[in-house]
Formats: sequence, C-alpha cells, structure tokens
Amino acid sequence: MASSRPDVADVEQARYLAAELERWVDRLAEDVERESATSVIAAKRAELYDVQRQLKALRETFPQAFRTR
Repeated sequence: MASSRPDVADVEQARYLAAELERWVDRLAEDVERESATSVIAAKRAELYDVQRQLKALRETFPQAFRTR
C-alpha cells in the first residue's frame, strides 16, 4: 500500500518548481508595471494570477516543502 507521505524527491521537486514560479511571478509583475498597452497589461495580469494560483496549489499539496527548516 502506498504511503500518503510524499517522497523526498517529490518535496525537492516541489521546492524547485516553487522557486521557478516565484521568479516567473516577479518577472510578470515587473512586466505589468512597465507596460503601457492596456491589452498587454490585462494578459500579463491574467497570467500572473494563474501562476500565483499554481504556486498556492503547490504549497497546499506539499506543505512540508515550505516549512521553515
């Protein structure tokens, strides 16, 4: 029977993915601040919210990956 605890590799992969998503969020936020075209801002903002949603889901799925050591 499979354990409900994720493998160490899964936790490390979650940490890596979270770091990449956080960098993406930062870049999108900068793009939104610099952009002047309303349509581009709306598209970037929608992408930003989607990445933030993915990051939140990752943290909820692998909370042990984000506990302070």
